[in-house]
Amino acid sequence: MDLKVSPAAEDTPEAKAPLLDLEAVERRVRTLETDARTPDEPTLHHLATREPTSFHQTTIYYGLQREDTPPWRKYGLLATSIGIVFLQCFVAVGLAHGVTFSTCSEHSDCSRGTFCEGGMCEWCYGPLRPCCQTNSTDTCVLDEKQTTEEGGFSDELREEKNREAMCAACTTSKGFETLQDVVKDRMESMMLQDWLTLFLASLVVVAFAVFAEIRDCMLCEIALREISKRREVPRGWRYAINGLNYARYICLLPNIIYSVMALVYEDGGRVKYLCLNTVAVLFLLEVDNLAFLHGLGERTRMEAEQHAHSGARVTEDDLQLMGVVKLVCVILIPCTVLVGVCGHSWVPDEPDTFIIAFFPLPSIAVLFVQRVMASRRKLKGACSGLGWAILNYSMYGVWGGCFYAVTYMQAQGPEVVLSWGPLPYALAAMLALTLVISILTDFPPSPSTASSGLS
Repeated sequence: MDLKVSPAAEDTPEAKAPLLDLEAVERRVRTLETDARTPDEPTLHHLATREPTSFHQTTIYYGLQREDTPPWRKYGLLATSIGIVFLQCFVAVGLAHGVTFSTCSEHSDCSRGTFCEGGMCEWCYGPLRPCCQTNSTDTCVLDEKQTTEEGGFSDELREEKNREAMCAACTTSKGFETLQDVVKDRMESMMLQDWLTLFLASLVVVAFAVFAEIRDCMLCEIALREISKRREVPRGWRYAINGLNYARYICLLPNIIYSVMALVYEDGGRVKYLCLNTVAVLFLLEVDNLAFLHGLGERTRMEAEQHAHSGARVTEDDLQLMGVVKLVCVILIPCTVLVGVCGHSWVPDEPDTFIIAFFPLPSIAVLFVQRVMASRRKLKGACSGLGWAILNYSMYGVWGGCFYAVTYMQAQGPEVVLSWGPLPYALAAMLALTLVISILTDFPPSPSTASSGLS
């Protein structure tokens, strides 16, 4: 029986040629080095896209990459992606701000350090302390003589019976306690294991979960970029995908970090509460993955798993950017959590000042780094990134103001928001300004047959 064996490189005609035949030697070397020059290119692309496909990547695949997708599926997936991100953002904002700012019908519905006024749990402020002392007619801010100096309290609270109820809610065995006093007691009761648990939760759990969501946004941006190089992408689709990513960067992820710090203020920093609250908060980041795994039909999901990543051709620059973004998340998120929690007593009667000031910084830093690295670290790109960082930082105030406006409208009626003066109009103008700037700075790549990504 004859066995046929494939000839080795030494058995080729070039191998039998004289060694002085330089052309034959060159062909031999080229044959031996074929497919061995960059063996890690497919591996790098696989590693960069090995995470399970998300619902939003599936939307891009069926909406822009697969040409024979029926319109009902294409636009149905897009509408579902928009709905998922909207619900994630709204619930995240509600959780972050609603921990100590919730609705109520009586004082017992509010937590320690707050009382019920006008259907909302208001803080026990330091200026209200004299109102709960005897002979406080001349010093109480609720007295008619003091209304010009201290405003913001409803007429119902100025009534004697409501004032007494407020004092009963804000007074404990330690006397009148402001929310800042309550938070200070909770922080001082934390032991070494509690602080280590908080650091571990913010570093390993929160930072990596937030980076996974940012990574999904980046893969969506890469897929959109590569598809735009091959053919023109409708402007509506670009705005929709970029808007979804922007909402996740600006609204969802910062409020996830905010929620972790706010829950520490509300429930204390004991190990049990830290672990349970952290896991409970992060379920919001799994909504799109669960929708992809269990909400889609099996055939639709399997096709997306096989082909969705083919549009995201990850380059070396993309891999480098992902590494820098991961480093930013791992460093800034734990620092933000620790500074926000430890800064409760640095501003009188405002224990959450440092939380509000620092919780947007990781997302802003990520967007700034992306802009600078995309511009090849040029001065123009750095200035553009700084300008966007300032604009995005102001957007957090707009989102918070919109949430408070909606909450007050539900609890006390639209007339309360209208009494705020020009503030609602300023919020609307800020949203419009951001939208206009986003449209004016939208420069998609020109379609071409060439592709600069990795195989």
